[in-house]
Amino acid sequence: MQTKLSSGLFLALLLFLFPDPVQAQSNLNDAPFYDPVALYLTWQNDPTTTMTIDWHIIDEDRTILEYRLPGGSWSDAIAATAIDFPHSARTIHRVELTRLEPGTVYEFRFGESSKVYNFRTMPADLSKPVRAAIGGDTMHRKRWMEKTARQAMKFDIDFVMIMGDLAYADGLPPEQQRQRDTQNPRVENQWYSFFDAYKNTLITDDYRVVPMIVTIGNHEVRGGYYTRDDRRPDDPPYSDTNEWKQTVAPYFFSLFASPGLPGYGVLDFGDYMSLILLDTDHVNPVENQNEWLRNVLSERAHIPHIFPGYHVPAYPSVRDYNDEVQARVRNNWVPLFERYNVDVVFEAHDHAYKRTHPIRDGRISHNGVVYIGDGAWGTETRIIGSRQSHDSWYIAEAASERHFILMTLHGTHRHFKAISSTGEVIDEFPGLNRTN
Repeated sequence: MQTKLSSGLFLALLLFLFPDPVQAQSNLNDAPFYDPVALYLTWQNDPTTTMTIDWHIIDEDRTILEYRLPGGSWSDAIAATAIDFPHSARTIHRVELTRLEPGTVYEFRFGESSKVYNFRTMPADLSKPVRAAIGGDTMHRKRWMEKTARQAMKFDIDFVMIMGDLAYADGLPPEQQRQRDTQNPRVENQWYSFFDAYKNTLITDDYRVVPMIVTIGNHEVRGGYYTRDDRRPDDPPYSDTNEWKQTVAPYFFSLFASPGLPGYGVLDFGDYMSLILLDTDHVNPVENQNEWLRNVLSERAHIPHIFPGYHVPAYPSVRDYNDEVQARVRNNWVPLFERYNVDVVFEAHDHAYKRTHPIRDGRISHNGVVYIGDGAWGTETRIIGSRQSHDSWYIAEAASERHFILMTLHGTHRHFKAISSTGEVIDEFPGLNRTN
């Protein structure tokens, strides 16, 4: 009995003096150390060598960031750029890290008493699979957003891409959000709930933060579309200026560094993938992006994976095919997608799942473009075809299900799988690449 007791005491002493490093890190992060009220990662430049880190603070002096390779020395403190969070006591702080190594894990913190988080840069090539969770229309209800995100996180995803309608705040101050929602009350501040859901689900148990790429949707903008004439009396008339865009979409252009002003852009992942982020008439007319889109597609003809993404679908699953914005997208952008041999386009807005047949010249064609998505990450779903006035000849698969699309890229190959918020596979699509 004495021997067993002495051994136990000796082991306890060893653990006290030389704690397990993994457990020590876990205990460090579980201690009451500083943790920002919101934390979000994205990219403004090449995701293989950069990372943009945003965090929100309330009064506290946490305006610097340090980073390192795991086990290495911390960098010098980097001062953040401070950005006003509209209609909030919070302040957004932003740091872009550059000259990073591809496919590498980095740790970061907000001073010595901070939790230690980490991220990984995107790989230099596709010699190993890359996975992303893609969707739209994230948050009618916070719990719905979180439920779908938890399913996506089961696949060790590298990033999330959302095509608009993020928090459903409509560019309004919180008190006007509450007035709008008297018949369907939601939360005190839609954006706070959005970032709470992000932090609750898109950060792993070992504190890896998954980046999110976004496009603008109608619920980011006062009035929804630049053409609307029913804006609030204090909203300025449309003007193709950054000042006007910032006024009618104040949260979107403050909270998200990418795509940033003017509201559309392209994100190049090394030389293997380009995400083209477009604006479907929200603060930029569709046709105003034509020349820019033509140049972007022409300059990237050598890129094996090119994916445009935007909010309002050219080929809707629920709304009418002949609605104004849908027709503008088809008349302006679809011919460019076809001319430059785009294979897959991501859409949202209809609160359902949809995949079209390959389409070229307005009909089904083996060498056409597939349009996939329709935005039901965290929303009430709608009945397929319920607002259409004709037969949806272009739809190959559709479902009224909350979901995300798991995209896997490996070399020149790609695969898409639509997965519901309960983990069921709705649809699979090999996503053949015509450049093979």
